[in-house]
Amino acid sequence: MIGIGATLFKVPTAYGQGFSPASLFRNGEQGAWYDPSDLSTLFQEDGTTPAVVDGVVGKVLDKSGNGHHIVQATDTKCPILKQDGSLYYLDFDGTDDCLQTSSNIDFTATDAMSVFAGARKETDATEVVAELSNNIGGATGAFRLNVVSSDRWRYSSKGANLVNADGDNYVPPITSVLTGLSDISDDSCIIRVNGAQEDIATGDQGAGNYGDHPLNVGARNNGAGLQLDGRIYGLIVRGASSTAAEIASAEAYIALKTGVSI
Repeated sequence: MIGIGATLFKVPTAYGQGFSPASLFRNGEQGAWYDPSDLSTLFQEDGTTPAVVDGVVGKVLDKSGNGHHIVQATDTKCPILKQDGSLYYLDFDGTDDCLQTSSNIDFTATDAMSVFAGARKETDATEVVAELSNNIGGATGAFRLNVVSSDRWRYSSKGANLVNADGDNYVPPITSVLTGLSDISDDSCIIRVNGAQEDIATGDQGAGNYGDHPLNVGARNNGAGLQLDGRIYGLIVRGASSTAAEIASAEAYIALKTGVSI
């Protein structure tokens, strides 16, 4: 069961100080954590040369301990590492940029998911922030955190059936702290933006757990479609339900990375 329930609340940014997302994986939870502000985890497209500000990023190490690094071997499809004061982010060009896990992430032992991201969208075209699978429409046990038209952020979850939860009235260009929480068996799909719950979808997602799929970041299918024109400041994917305290801490931590006040 999703620990946050249907509660709306705000969390002071200071709540995230001293919190490490590594604690979300201390009990062996499946998932990944990517942190563009940690330059020691960023490499160029050869996978070995350290990335530099205003240069391409072709590999981001997974800090969760699960080893699910995201990579891109094609120079022109790599996002660019940017710095804005104390903040660091990956800049995706909206054309073909994408990072993808080099192998699938096996979430077949869980039907619950918690996704946290700091992202900026420049347009309202349909664009992927993160997608488990190369195409959620043709996959079973998948999720997608993305941009859609009508000034929306969207989180989608799918067992056998797809459901969408929407956060409306976020006019681009805009940077947000995004949270997607879902449970296939409980038919729950929640989106939170900047620390507040925006929507919960309770349609039938079908039976079963999440799948064994690649994780795509910044586009779907290794850059083949739904390319993000925007930025990613951080991403945490956890194959488990999260408590209210864990959600509050993760959101406040991502807020610190994006400069967004929640």
